[in-house]
Amino acid sequence: MLRYESIYNELLGQIQSGKIPAGAKMPSIRHLKDYYSCSTSTVQTALKTLENQHLIYSIPKSGYYVIEHEKVHTPESDELVDFATASPTWHYFPYKDFQHCINKAIDTYQEDMFQYGTSNGLPSLVVEARKLLETYQIFTKIENIFVTSGVQRALSILSMMPFPNNRMDILVEQPSYHLYLEYLQTHHINAVGIKRTMEGIDLEELENIFQKGNIKFFYCMPRFHNPLGTSYSKKEREEILKLAEQYDVYIVEDDYLSDYEHNPKNDPLFSLDVNERVLYLKSFSKIMFPGLRIGLRCCLAKLKILLKNIKELMILTAL
Repeated sequence: MLRYESIYNELLGQIQSGKIPAGAKMPSIRHLKDYYSCSTSTVQTALKTLENQHLIYSIPKSGYYVIEHEKVHTPESDELVDFATASPTWHYFPYKDFQHCINKAIDTYQEDMFQYGTSNGLPSLVVEARKLLETYQIFTKIENIFVTSGVQRALSILSMMPFPNNRMDILVEQPSYHLYLEYLQTHHINAVGIKRTMEGIDLEELENIFQKGNIKFFYCMPRFHNPLGTSYSKKEREEILKLAEQYDVYIVEDDYLSDYEHNPKNDPLFSLDVNERVLYLKSFSKIMFPGLRIGLRCCLAKLKILLKNIKELMILTAL
């Protein structure tokens, strides 16, 4: 065992046993160096290992402190769970842990966080986003990933921009994401509805709409539809893609609950798309909290330049 590993194990034991309690300041590097009769770099490596495991955090010119992890809220037996908003009670949000992450981000990325970035988003964040997306079976190039302030921003950009098929109408499931429907109504964008039930959608009706309508894209939630909670079968997903290609319609896939998918065979539409018909959207409102305001958009190569230009224009108009 390396020297830093033994120091790490001993400090870890003191934290876990409560000898160094949550919120307490860790012994200084000088003190640990003298106590263990080792070099400064050895102590720093041990502390860095604890920090990487989210057990301690550093404050510049002050030292290291033990993180105060939130205790899980235990609901009372008569406490009601409200499913109306699809948002859990705030008691379940790890406030202290997130506060530590914010402080660490400000300390690490201070030059990037307080100025306008690239149209794709913070480069280091895009790299990590790509790794995360790959766990959802979403494989694409770095330059095809755009970070937005939530999926609502992504939907607003897609709704206002022209598509290669030069069409105007947007097809939505009924029921669908109510805030997006309100957005379409407010901005006088024509929306066409197709009924979705617990059994799915009528594929013959879908073909008829694709064939006769002026549909730019079909906005849908293939997995864990809100509010139905159902998912399209593989056969349905394959048929939707086939029809989209046949009638030159694009698909905007809102995969907001992909983290709850445990069936390895239930892949997103994007992973089945071989003809560049699907734009993939991912948000974190339901698995973390809405106020985070982070969304991911995987675009098509043919739309990449246009998306980039529109997002840059939005940044300039905000000045």
